[in-house]
Amino acid sequence: MQLFETLRLDSGKFSRLMYHYDRIKHSANQFQMTFEDAQWNKTISEIKGLYFTGTYRVKIILHSNGIFKYEVAELPQKDSFTAKIVPSPQIQDKRVLTNKTTNRDHLAHNHETDLILLYDKSGKILEFDIGNIMIKEGNYYYTPAYNEDFLKGCKRQELIEKGKLIEKDYSLTDFKQKLRRNQIQVFLINSLREVADVVINL
Repeated sequence: MQLFETLRLDSGKFSRLMYHYDRIKHSANQFQMTFEDAQWNKTISEIKGLYFTGTYRVKIILHSNGIFKYEVAELPQKDSFTAKIVPSPQIQDKRVLTNKTTNRDHLAHNHETDLILLYDKSGKILEFDIGNIMIKEGNYYYTPAYNEDFLKGCKRQELIEKGKLIEKDYSLTDFKQKLRRNQIQVFLINSLREVADVVINL
């Protein structure tokens, strides 16, 4: 198992770099993996030096021995996604849910829609498989409150700290009713796509 972060690189500048650094370092501590600031900074500098024009998806992978590897690919434009709602599988080790590891089996799906939207056994809406959910209701934007039950995204954290996003839970029943009545709009938020429209298949 490795840890990883997926970052957006625009013209040699990483978006939300400190958020990603804080998250992967915290995860390394949780899994007792070696994390050296000097190696992280060296990796970041190397990538920025090689990819200083264009927009890219950068995946930085931390191995258990403290070695960083990375993968870079051009980021195609995509502003809208489809999703279906599925129950979240029961996982004994919460660290798998709350940290970005290469153990992603609980997020696998057949891709008949672009995304899956997970909910827990109590009916609480949680997250998409590739990012957090943002719900517009009235003039406000909401996202589920964190209770060690999903991955806290970097874009989510940025929006909360800027006062643009409010933590509020939605039950599956309430969520579906409001969708059918066109009372809410749904968005994917993550550090790569930032904000994208989502059409939920009910």
